Formats: sequence, C-alpha cells, structure tokens
Amino acid sequence: MQAVSTTKEARRLSKLKRESERHESRNIAKRYKLPEAAVKIIEKAGPIHGQQSRAIQVAVEFLFNTPRYGVTDNAMSAILDSPLIGKTYKLPPRTVSLIEGLKHEYGTHGKVLAAIAYMLSKPRLRDGVTPMPLPASERIVSYEPVPPLAKGETMAQRVKREAAELSKKHQKGKR
Repeated sequence: MQAVSTTKEARRLSKLKRESERHESRNIAKRYKLPEAAVKIIEKAGPIHGQQSRAIQVAVEFLFNTPRYGVTDNAMSAILDSPLIGKTYKLPPRTVSLIEGLKHEYGTHGKVLAAIAYMLSKPRLRDGVTPMPLPASERIVSYEPVPPLAKGETMAQRVKREAAELSKKHQKGKR
C-alpha cells in the first residue's frame, strides 16, 4: 500500500470542507448564564453523546417530552450552589425554543440547564426526573374558559354532548 503524500491529502480534505457562503450552519450560538457545576457535567457528557450540544439536545427533549416530570430544586441544589458563569452553546433552533419553553417552568435559563446537567449526571436520563407537583391554580394558564360540568354529568357525557352539538351545527351549515 502506498503512503499518501500530505499535500495530496490536504487538497482532498479541503475539497470536502463546506463553503460558508453556500452552507451556513442552521444552529444558533446562544449564551447562557448557568452554574459552573452544570458546565462541568455537560462537558463530561459531551464525549458520551458526541458533542456537548447533542448532550443538551437529548436531555432537553427528554425533559420536555415527559409531562408532569422534572427536576426539583432540592435535587439539583448541589449544582445550583456553584457560582454562575457565562457559556455559549451552538444549539439547533428547536433545542433553543424548548429551553425557552422550559424557562417558564424552572424560572431561568440557568436553572433549565442545571436540570439538564443533573439528568446527564445520572446513569440513565430517566433516573434524573421525578413527578412534579402541579403549579398553584393562579399560575396555570388557561386559554379557553371551561364551563363547569352540568349537575350529574360526567366528562365523557359532556364530550359526547358537545360533539353532537358541533355535528348539528356543521350539518346546518351545509344546507
């Protein structure tokens, strides 16, 4: 087998590189203030998942897609007690939007990333989450006022009744 000269290999590799004008990265460079302990945990999880942004992406998807489960402040108190530092991560747009959505649940971006780091520190992501209590009724956002159930009516009966009413309206609209 012949040894490939370094200049020939360098030329081959330069052809493979993407031209920045034609192929811009879709990821967003986002700077967060998060606990130093969280940064260290995410750095350790990076090689396991291929890169740090991928580790964050996996954990935030899991955290977002497990409703009524999360990481309590008591569980991640060791992480939250460390000093805050600024760190920039280049993340996919969906991951950035999920972190933004979870911010309302956890309070700050730093706490969301601390929860992500806590989950990444466990052998399995599932071990990092626990059932979360429902927020106080004044913090629950309702987009439509829901009238109370009629006396003696169950929720299943209400759904059937409302579906029948809607189908009648739909039939009248077709005439």
